[in-house]
Amino acid sequence: MTKNLNPSPQDPIASRQQMILELLKTRGPLTLTELASYFECSTATIRRDILALERLGDIRRFHGAVALSGVTGPETSFRENALRFASEKTAIGRILAEWIPEDAIVGLNGGTTTTSVAKQLLAARRRVTVVTNAVNIAHLLSDGGIDVVVIGGAVSPPNYETIGPIAIQSLVTLHLDIVVLGANGVDPRFGVTTTTEQEAAVGRAFAERSDRVIIAADHSKLNRNSLFQMLEWNQVDDLATDSQSVSVVAGWAPQAEPLMTYEDAVLYHLRSELPGRLE
Repeated sequence: MTKNLNPSPQDPIASRQQMILELLKTRGPLTLTELASYFECSTATIRRDILALERLGDIRRFHGAVALSGVTGPETSFRENALRFASEKTAIGRILAEWIPEDAIVGLNGGTTTTSVAKQLLAARRRVTVVTNAVNIAHLLSDGGIDVVVIGGAVSPPNYETIGPIAIQSLVTLHLDIVVLGANGVDPRFGVTTTTEQEAAVGRAFAERSDRVIIAADHSKLNRNSLFQMLEWNQVDDLATDSQSVSVVAGWAPQAEPLMTYEDAVLYHLRSELPGRLE
């Protein structure tokens, strides 16, 4: 995370707790590990802060993360996350809808960014088949006339996606041309990360069955790490992000080739041994 606040030396504990509230307000639910990384302190220190804030009624814990008490459940969290960096997510969706070729078999995991990709595929009337574990994406696309294959499994409320052994087994016999994966964090040191082990496992299964792996993430997800690794950085073929990420990507991968720029988004090609565009 990029730090833009500094704890007060007069009252560092109270100041840090106030900063935690500000972070949760602007970024949404975060894990203890993410907060500890931000403040460069131990998870035990953050846990004490969280307990203090929880006693005051300012925050609540759910699904391995903490959120402001006003976030009443997974459905609210999804809607609020969809509003954060909404224009960036729309731009990412549009550039991928423009780049993905006709007749491609495309995998999409759950999340607000991949939901934006699905909406833009629908708006562009792309002739594709989508394989997804996200119930909301399946409903959206099937209503719009796009062929959809839904992965089975237990439904996880935050992103309306199926997880667990059934979901992973459902992918074993499938082949995908492209998979577009959303994530909570992207960093070349720790790769692509997410907040739950189950989501990470399904993301890995998607990647293993696909010829090409694209990470879709706005600038707020870059240089950020969540608890569970989905993929190593060298397993990512392309990165679709918004234009505010240009300097970050240049620092990570000077050899990265911009495949396409479209409105306020950029699609970067990270692996030179793959062609720039699927035919």
